[in-house]
Amino acid sequence: MFNSIVDIAAWLRGTAPKPAVVTWPAWGYAWVIAGVPQLKWIILLQACLGSLALVALAHRLRPSLPRETVVIAVLCVLAVPWHDMQVTLYPSGLAGSLLLLSFLCLDTALSRNSIKIAALAGVLMGLAQNFRTEFVLVPAFIGIVVTALKRWRIIEVPFMRPMWVFIAVAIILQLPWALFYHSQTGRYSLTESNFGHVLYVSLGSDPNNPWRIEGNDQGAMQAVRDQGYPFSSLSEQGNQVLRRLAWAQVKLHPEGLLRRTLQQFRNTFVAPFSWGEPKLNESAARDLDVLRQELKARLGVGINTAKLNDYRSLDLYPSAKKDGAAAFALLYQVGAVGLGTLVFLLGLLGAVLALFRPAVRRVPLLLWLLAGAATYKVLQDVVLAYQVNYLNNVYPMFLPFAAMSLTSICDHFRRSAPARPGRESRV
Repeated sequence: MFNSIVDIAAWLRGTAPKPAVVTWPAWGYAWVIAGVPQLKWIILLQACLGSLALVALAHRLRPSLPRETVVIAVLCVLAVPWHDMQVTLYPSGLAGSLLLLSFLCLDTALSRNSIKIAALAGVLMGLAQNFRTEFVLVPAFIGIVVTALKRWRIIEVPFMRPMWVFIAVAIILQLPWALFYHSQTGRYSLTESNFGHVLYVSLGSDPNNPWRIEGNDQGAMQAVRDQGYPFSSLSEQGNQVLRRLAWAQVKLHPEGLLRRTLQQFRNTFVAPFSWGEPKLNESAARDLDVLRQELKARLGVGINTAKLNDYRSLDLYPSAKKDGAAAFALLYQVGAVGLGTLVFLLGLLGAVLALFRPAVRRVPLLLWLLAGAATYKVLQDVVLAYQVNYLNNVYPMFLPFAAMSLTSICDHFRRSAPARPGRESRV
């Protein structure tokens, strides 16, 4: 993806010819690269904005969650999936930070009935969407969540006008992309031209899918070639071809869609976050991937069938097992992913406790905004597409709920512990 963004940035600067596809990825990151002289400055920008967003979140939560303040602060410092994303040249870092800052502003706007702050929240949300169009439905989804929670009397929101302003501004900021998309393809779209590509690849997430689709980018590109077309699977033409092909495949074997969705559900819950790649030389990095693919095959999650078959055809596993650096790196990744799964599950538990036991654990509006974004992204993973790093840009949304779960668990064990016998008083 990054090379494609660099090519689009050069075209936007007027220093290179127009790439074959300019409707994927979204143009937000390309404009940043086009306007910033050096890539290391972008890393600095991402790291500073990501840290600012985390500090602002922890500070905002202190008055409403005083018992969890220390735990939340520790979890923020140890938020490796978030920090790793911020030092990677990829649009998810800026998109995630803008999303989090947008929710902080929206929370303030709803509590103060401030249209100006709501508009600022919409601007931040609109910018996030221009980096990652996967967020384009977040404002409407959050509006539905807040309306439902208000009706169920789980939260109190006296004024909803700031919410509608937030949604409207976010949509308005997505219109320039829609107009650009139309100028390039003849069709309006608020998202990128890779929807068909993603949809087709997601059908291959189950290794035993009835369509024998490989769940990777190469499989989608080959599917377009097999249909007799020369264009990219990521282009608008490829989008239309793959959408039709995916729909035809689903109608042919509808039961496969259920199995694929269950597989993505399992993938998401077992490995929700990426904790970065260890720095290894080329040989050790390949050995690590060999070991990782074999492990995933045995667990039945996140399998890259094409890679696995290639490695097995070359009989690379016996030699990879002997690579100490690769084995140690795999051990780190397994432990890190396991820790991420624990945070994920604790976060879900905290949200469930807050939703179904509001009298015991009443939480502020901000946390429901965060829970809404996390839910949206999890559903997107399960329904549409899964990658181990797709939830990294909403990682902070899980942390307050994980801290609440830890506090509740500790309270439970304290209540369950037998009381120590008191000292007998002396006469």
